[in-house]
Amino acid sequence: MKWWVVLFSFLFLIGCGLAQRQQLMKDNFPNYSPEIQSAIQAGRVIEGMNKEQVYLAIGPKVCSSSSYYKGRQVEIWAYMSHPLTGKPMSGYDCLKANKRVYFENGIVVGWDNM
Repeated sequence: MKWWVVLFSFLFLIGCGLAQRQQLMKDNFPNYSPEIQSAIQAGRVIEGMNKEQVYLAIGPKVCSSSSYYKGRQVEIWAYMSHPLTGKPMSGYDCLKANKRVYFENGIVVGWDNM
Protein backbone atom coordinates (compact mmCIF):
# COMPACT_ATOMS: atom_id res chain seq x y z
CA MET A 1 0.00 0.00 0.00
CA LYS A 2 1.26 3.45 -0.84
CA TRP A 3 2.31 5.63 2.09
CA TRP A 4 0.09 8.51 0.98
CA VAL A 5 -3.03 6.29 1.10
CA VAL A 6 -2.26 5.38 4.71
CA LEU A 7 -1.56 9.00 5.60
CA PHE A 8 -4.74 10.24 3.92
CA SER A 9 -6.83 7.58 5.68
CA PHE A 10 -5.34 8.48 9.06
CA LEU A 11 -5.93 12.22 8.55
CA PHE A 12 -9.48 11.56 7.34
CA LEU A 13 -10.31 9.57 10.47
CA ILE A 14 -8.84 12.26 12.73
CA GLY A 15 -10.83 14.92 10.89
CA CYS A 16 -14.07 12.96 11.31
CA GLY A 17 -13.48 12.69 15.06
CA LEU A 18 -12.75 16.39 15.38
CA ALA A 19 -15.84 17.30 13.38
CA GLN A 20 -18.00 15.08 15.59
CA ARG A 21 -16.57 16.65 18.74
CA GLN A 22 -17.06 20.17 17.42
CA GLN A 23 -20.70 19.42 16.57
CA LEU A 24 -21.36 17.95 20.01
CA MET A 25 -19.73 20.95 21.67
CA LYS A 26 -21.89 23.29 19.62
CA ASP A 27 -25.16 21.39 20.10
CA ASN A 28 -24.93 19.94 23.61
CA PHE A 29 -22.24 21.70 25.65
CA PRO A 30 -24.37 24.81 26.43
CA ASN A 31 -27.02 22.55 28.03
CA TYR A 32 -24.64 20.95 30.55
CA SER A 33 -24.37 22.11 34.14
CA PRO A 34 -21.57 24.57 34.95
CA GLU A 35 -19.73 21.81 36.85
CA ILE A 36 -19.81 19.47 33.81
CA GLN A 37 -18.81 22.30 31.46
CA SER A 38 -15.84 23.16 33.67
CA ALA A 39 -14.69 19.52 33.81
CA ILE A 40 -14.93 19.15 30.03
CA GLN A 41 -12.95 22.35 29.46
CA ALA A 42 -10.28 21.15 31.90
CA GLY A 43 -10.11 17.67 30.34
CA ARG A 44 -11.22 15.97 33.57
CA VAL A 45 -13.67 13.18 34.30
CA ILE A 46 -16.07 13.58 37.24
CA GLU A 47 -18.74 11.33 38.73
CA GLY A 48 -22.14 11.79 37.16
CA MET A 49 -20.89 12.45 33.62
CA ASN A 50 -22.48 10.52 30.79
CA LYS A 51 -20.53 8.85 27.97
CA GLU A 52 -20.86 11.81 25.62
CA GLN A 53 -19.48 14.16 28.26
CA VAL A 54 -16.52 11.85 28.92
CA TYR A 55 -15.83 11.73 25.18
CA LEU A 56 -15.86 15.53 25.07
CA ALA A 57 -13.58 15.77 28.11
CA ILE A 58 -10.88 13.21 27.26
CA GLY A 59 -11.59 11.98 23.74
CA PRO A 60 -12.33 8.62 22.20
CA LYS A 61 -11.72 5.46 24.18
CA VAL A 62 -9.05 2.97 23.15
CA CYS A 63 -11.42 0.10 23.88
CA SER A 64 -14.25 -0.95 26.17
CA SER A 65 -15.18 -4.01 28.20
CA SER A 66 -17.51 -5.15 30.96
CA SER A 67 -16.44 -6.14 34.45
CA TYR A 68 -17.05 -5.39 38.12
CA TYR A 69 -16.04 -2.24 39.97
CA LYS A 70 -16.63 -1.99 43.70
CA GLY A 71 -18.99 -4.96 43.45
CA ARG A 72 -21.12 -3.46 40.67
CA GLN A 73 -21.44 -4.52 37.03
CA VAL A 74 -19.91 -1.74 34.92
CA GLU A 75 -18.78 -0.85 31.43
CA ILE A 76 -15.13 0.16 31.32
CA TRP A 77 -13.68 2.62 28.83
CA ALA A 78 -9.89 2.37 28.58
CA TYR A 79 -7.59 5.26 27.62
CA MET A 80 -3.92 5.86 27.05
CA SER A 81 -2.52 9.08 28.52
CA HIS A 82 0.85 10.59 27.70
CA PRO A 83 3.20 9.83 30.61
CA LEU A 84 4.56 13.40 30.81
CA THR A 85 1.56 15.59 29.96
CA GLY A 86 -1.30 13.32 31.04
CA LYS A 87 -3.14 14.23 27.84
CA PRO A 88 -5.13 11.44 26.10
CA MET A 89 -3.43 9.61 23.25
CA SER A 90 -5.04 7.43 20.59
CA GLY A 91 -3.77 4.53 18.55
CA TYR A 92 -3.01 2.18 21.44
CA ASP A 93 -4.55 -1.14 22.37
CA CYS A 94 -6.28 -2.14 25.60
CA LEU A 95 -3.20 -3.83 27.01
CA LYS A 96 -1.30 -0.53 27.06
CA ALA A 97 -4.17 1.53 28.53
CA ASN A 98 -3.21 3.45 31.65
CA LYS A 99 -6.54 5.04 32.53
CA ARG A 100 -9.98 3.52 32.97
CA VAL A 101 -13.40 5.13 33.34
CA TYR A 102 -16.22 3.07 34.90
CA PHE A 103 -19.85 3.52 33.84
CA GLU A 104 -22.96 2.13 35.50
CA ASN A 105 -26.07 2.57 33.36
CA GLY A 106 -24.14 5.02 31.16
CA ILE A 107 -23.06 7.29 34.05
CA VAL A 108 -19.52 7.63 35.48
CA VAL A 109 -19.20 5.96 38.87
CA GLY A 110 -15.40 6.04 39.06
CA TRP A 111 -12.05 6.07 37.27
CA ASP A 112 -8.47 5.19 37.93
CA ASN A 113 -5.00 5.75 36.55
CA MET A 114 -2.82 2.71 36.19
